Amino acid sequence: MKIECPHCQADNDIEFAENISCKECEKSFKGFSFSKRRWVSASTTLLIGAFGGYQVNNAFDEERYPLEVEYAIIDTCVNSSQNMVDVSWYENKRDTCLCAMSKTEKAIPYSEYKADNKPFIAAFIHNSKSC
Repeated sequence: MKIECPHCQADNDIEFAENISCKECEKSFKGFSFSKRRWVSASTTLLIGAFGGYQVNNAFDEERYPLEVEYAIIDTCVNSSQNMVDVSWYENKRDTCLCAMSKTEKAIPYSEYKADNKPFIAAFIHNSKSC
């Protein structure tokens, strides 16, 4: 077993026996209780943290469309009117478009949107009515 001397902090490799003392300062370990050291290397901790971070990042990114696509859809939705509108009406429309986009992203994955956007448009219109 490897233990640290309580007097001088030197590491000692010992087997269980009577009258054990430190190899450096030669003081006795009598009267002290010891437990085995358990070390996790820094590289193991870093590896586990990196893998966990990668998994968490992937979990959050699965439902999101690319930023450019999201922006284009929201911009088209909000600015589809050719007429001058009141600011409060514009803000309400923006909130409705954002709500519809959020719900539609959860229902229609980006891969389906790329393949055929007709189901996306139908879901977006349906969701905008419920927002």
